[in-house]
Amino acid sequence: MNIIITRFSLVALLLLGTAAGVAHAGETCGCDVAPERLAAYDAALVATDLEAARARHAPYGVAVPARPGPPLIELAQAGWLTGYDPVRRMPAWVAYRMTASDVAQKRKRTQCFRPDPRLSVAQGGTACASWRGDGMDRGHMVASADMTRSEQAMVNTYVFSNIAHQYPGFNRTLWRDLEIRVRAMARLRGEIYVMSGAVFDHDHDGRPDDAARAPVPRISGRPAAAVASHFYKIVIVPGRDGAAPEISAWLLRHENVRTTRQQSKRLLVQSRVPLDIIEQLSGLDIAPALNGRRLADMRP
Repeated sequence: MNIIITRFSLVALLLLGTAAGVAHAGETCGCDVAPERLAAYDAALVATDLEAARARHAPYGVAVPARPGPPLIELAQAGWLTGYDPVRRMPAWVAYRMTASDVAQKRKRTQCFRPDPRLSVAQGGTACASWRGDGMDRGHMVASADMTRSEQAMVNTYVFSNIAHQYPGFNRTLWRDLEIRVRAMARLRGEIYVMSGAVFDHDHDGRPDDAARAPVPRISGRPAAAVASHFYKIVIVPGRDGAAPEISAWLLRHENVRTTRQQSKRLLVQSRVPLDIIEQLSGLDIAPALNGRRLADMRP
């Protein structure tokens, strides 16, 4: 059964956090947003209606574990949904609607990495110390550039429930180039549904590894978040006038390799996979409402 976090006042939330052992309530790891605005943005995280977020961002169904295992915590934000893995202390998946008008809005990048106020360390959350000194990037699962629709949406991509350890070479080249491609698809198609996620198949057996044995950075703060073996992105374009939805999926090996734009372009072509491959490796039933329905393969 998934744990679901819905509505609390910010004051009640912080009191609850203190009782649950949140030493980092109100903590940031460096933030260029005024404290009063940040408090409002944190309050918005807990004020989002779960069912409304599901209807907006997951019209084909919320991803669910295909087999018994540790439950995910489902978090709703105005801009996206998160399936958070409290054992590995990182997002297992994120899902969101993105339109041409969303990505047309330009906004200066704002940075504010911080713990998610909805997740105590005891509940599987992380603190600033979890991400320091390990030589890895704090990689966004929902890219901040995908949320330029408002400052609130952009700033809230920096909570740790949206962050995964990523090698600098991977995060700053291949993953960045895939994010750019997905935004270009939103501009071209007008409306798309995006899902990003992590895969743990370090033993290369084609099945999810034991969550309790997930590797962490060699030098890591505590509590430590896990390091994925692969990351994926899925894009679904709704069918028009009864046509089948179109789907694209990429599975990328997580390696500390820098690629040129031309190399990324070639690797992204090679990394296209059927949806069922990602389902097998992630252990998820992705977009369950599409099960048994005809899908059109999309070649952007």
